[in-house]
This record gives sequence, structure tokens and C-alpha cells, in this order.
Amino acid sequence: MEIDVENQESISQAAIAVNEWVGRLDVLINNAGVYLDKNGKLLNMEPSILEGTMATNFFGAYHVIRSFIPLMEKRGYGRIINVSSEYGAMSDMSYPGVGAYKLSKFALNGLTRLVAAEISGDIKINAVDPGWVSSDMGGPSAPRTPKQAAQSILWLATIGPEGPNGGFFRDGKQIDW
Repeated sequence: MEIDVENQESISQAAIAVNEWVGRLDVLINNAGVYLDKNGKLLNMEPSILEGTMATNFFGAYHVIRSFIPLMEKRGYGRIINVSSEYGAMSDMSYPGVGAYKLSKFALNGLTRLVAAEISGDIKINAVDPGWVSSDMGGPSAPRTPKQAAQSILWLATIGPEGPNGGFFRDGKQIDW
């Protein structure tokens, strides 16, 4: 099923279809992302670059979570993984460049923490930094394979009820916000 994360109707229709098709959702991975600013400084870039980046990297995840979490809540179970970046860590806000991307991932990390505080039952939400991955976005010179990046995501998707909630992880280890 294809979802346009910048289109709330597309997201809503997908949630309805999943509910009708299987009636539940166990794992939600927010992996849609764009990197539009190419190392630009936040105050020097066209506002449309920030707006487009936030639309996909933050608001897309926000609307997907809002639309799909009722499927998890009705069973009291679910795992949500937000694919973030080390650029979304507070410590990276002290360095110029990549402003729109950094801000979008910082907001995604904040969303992760807030949702973790609001959900109940055996529903867990965490953020993951997959590292610099050889992909369409990361490019061919990125040192990590998609398989390496997926390991932390898979781990968070399969944690038990005692597992973390509201954390930020890379390679199965908690990292600083």
C-alpha cells in the first residue's frame, strides 16, 4: 500500500484500509524522509525548503501516528519506530548547516518523547538513528548498508513489554537526545 505522507487523506484512507483488511496494526515504521537543504543555513534558505522538509519529516510522521494509533490502542499493543538522525540530537543544534533537516529530526525526536508520555498499554514508541546509509538519500559513498541500518529498527519492532519507550537508539544502544 502506498501512502503519501504529505496528504492527510492518503494517510486516512490507508488507515481505513488496514483496519478493514486486517483489523490491527502491530508495527509502524515512520521512514519517509527528505533532505532538501544540502547543508544550507536555516536563515539563509528559502522558507519553502524548511516547509517541505517539515511536511515530510515531521508532519508526515505526526499524521501517520495520529491515524494509525487507534488500531494499536484497541488491542493495547504496538511498536512505533521513528527513523530519525544524529542530526536531530540537541548537541547538533550548536553547529550551522543542514538547518531544515536538523530541525525536522529534532521535532521528530520531540514527537517521540511526547507520544511516549501520552500512550498506554503495551504500546512503545522510539526513535532510531540508522547512521549514514547507502541509499537514494545517503548516496553511494555512505558507509552503512541498508541491512546494518535495519538492525536497530528490527530490534525496536520486536521488543517485549519490558522494552524501552521514548528512547533514541543507534545500533541497539541508547544515545543522547
